[in-house]
Amino acid sequence: MLSREYRLTRRNQFTYVYKKGESSPAKNLILIYVKSRNNGLKVGFSVSKKIGNSVIRNKIKRRLREAFRLRIKNVQKGYSYIVIARTGIINDSYKDIAKSLEYVLKKSGKYLDNNEK
Repeated sequence: MLSREYRLTRRNQFTYVYKKGESSPAKNLILIYVKSRNNGLKVGFSVSKKIGNSVIRNKIKRRLREAFRLRIKNVQKGYSYIVIARTGIINDSYKDIAKSLEYVLKKSGKYLDNNEK
C-alpha cells in the first residue's frame, strides 16, 4: 500500500498540479507533474465517473497505486504527480496498467533506471 506521506490529499494540491504542471499522455493514462516546493514526492490519482461505477473506479485506483508503489524508488523526487485514468483502462489488466504507468514516467523523463540514480 502506498503510504500516506506520498499522497496528494487536498483539493488545492491537485489544482496546483493541474494548473502549473506539464503532461505526458499514453493510451490509457495521463501523467501530470510539476516541481514541488520541497524535495519530497507526492502523487494523486484521478479516475472520472465516466469510467464506471464506484467499484470499478476504486479497483482502477488500487491498481494504479500499487503499480506506482512498486516503482517509487525509481521515480524522481522533488515533484508532485497526478495520474489520470482514461476510459480505455477498464479493459486493461494490472500488468497493462503497470506498463502504461512506467511508459509515461519514462516518457516524461521522471523514471530513473537503477544506474541513473
